[in-house]
Order: sequence, then structure tokens, then C-alpha cells
Amino acid sequence: MVPRVTSPRRGVSCLLVLVLGAGCGVMQRPSVKMVDPGLVAHGMTMERERVRGGFALGPYVVRDLAVRSEAPDPDGPLAREDVRRPVTQDRAELTLEAPDTGRTWTSVCTVQRRAPRSADFHAVLDENGDEVAVDCTASTKGVPPWRFRTRAALSRNFVGQVWSEAQGSGEDEPPTGEPGREWTVEILTRAIHFGRLERLLPVPVAQLRHRGAAELAVVLGRPERAWVARRLDPQVTEPVLALLLTLRLLPWELAE
Repeated sequence: MVPRVTSPRRGVSCLLVLVLGAGCGVMQRPSVKMVDPGLVAHGMTMERERVRGGFALGPYVVRDLAVRSEAPDPDGPLAREDVRRPVTQDRAELTLEAPDTGRTWTSVCTVQRRAPRSADFHAVLDENGDEVAVDCTASTKGVPPWRFRTRAALSRNFVGQVWSEAQGSGEDEPPTGEPGREWTVEILTRAIHFGRLERLLPVPVAQLRHRGAAELAVVLGRPERAWVARRLDPQVTEPVLALLLTLRLLPWELAE
């Protein structure tokens, strides 16, 4: 069976919004408010601009975007655990060109997705409680690859770890060391008010944090928008930006 290749699914809904005159930028406002205020105030803001064969985000050029559904890997983290609950799998990829350093990063993300045990409960709440396991790799010539991995339920905000294979304890293992020193990515799917009241965001937000400080953030929707701390080393900015933009292509489908 030939894999089905599509453009990002959010693009269709955004096109409809644009026709109605509201615009995706307006739709994203609740999500943008979740970006770290200090990063927004003092970081470099980058917004999508059209270029031939892809789009530009600040000095970076993104091309060769693709996402497809594929047969689940039976050895994947969710497929090998519970054969009674069906698992789906999607793969997304892109390339990110960094003119300032001359590097081109190829980023690939795979997500396995499984319905929750309490699917009826989540349906009543009009939320998607699927379990997901995401594994991503960004690679370029002459530099060790960077990895991102997380496993979570879509019914809440969650965190994944990102690392360079030069830092890890093995090709597939994140580094082990002093807590709080590692790089983490928080995926915000909802706003939480007064500690209890939750509101689903129109699109998720991914934020890179190091020692508690927000260093890079991407709105996982169209039009693409990102914020980067000016102090962040390009050797971190480039692969992590590629990874987070690849996450944007995945079909999150947060609401039922």
C-alpha cells in the first residue's frame, strides 16, 4: 500500500478561516499568550514568509515538508504494549536551511497514537485523551544528531526531552545528570486559569527550556511563528527549531 502524503492538515482549516476574513493569526492569539512573556519581549520574533519551494522563518528556510500515515511499527513504544487497543502511526519530515552557518538540517518525527482506556469519558468532555509517543531526529553533516522524545496523554500539557547524541548516554538514550540542567520541551495544549480551570488552545505551543528559562518557542500551527532568545547558540537553535517545526506537521487533533 502506497503511503498517503498530504500537506499539513491545519492548512485546510486555516484556509477556510482566511476566506471568512478572521485569519489564522487571530485564531492563534490564545496560544501566543502562552509563550513566555520574557521571550516575547526580548527574543527575536520570526514569522512565516513565502519563498519558492517552502517558507522562510527569520533567516531560516524550510523546505520539503511532508506528512504521511503509515503502518504502525509493531516494535514501537505503544504498539508493543497493548494489542487490544488500535494504534496509528504518522511520520513528518522537513529540511531547514541555516544560511548563516551553511548547515541544512533534515528532521523526521514519528508519532504513535492510541485511544485511551476511558475514551467515553474524554468524549463527554469534548477532548482528545489519546496517548502519544513521539520520537524525532534532526541531523546534518559534521554535527551529532539531535533527538526529541516524549510520551504523554493529549488531555493535558506535557514535557519531552531534547538532547544532542554527543551528550546522551547512548544513541537512543537521553543524558543522565543533574536534574534541571537538561534541555526540555514543554508542549502546551491548554491554558490553566486559577490553578484548575482549563481551556483548550486552538493550536499547541512548544517551548524549549533550559534551567527554567524559555529559550525558544514555536506555535504549532499556521502561519508559523517562533521566538528565539538572542543568547541561544546556533548549534542549539537550528536543530531544535527544525524539530519543533516538524512537530507542527503532526496531526494533533486535540478536540474530539
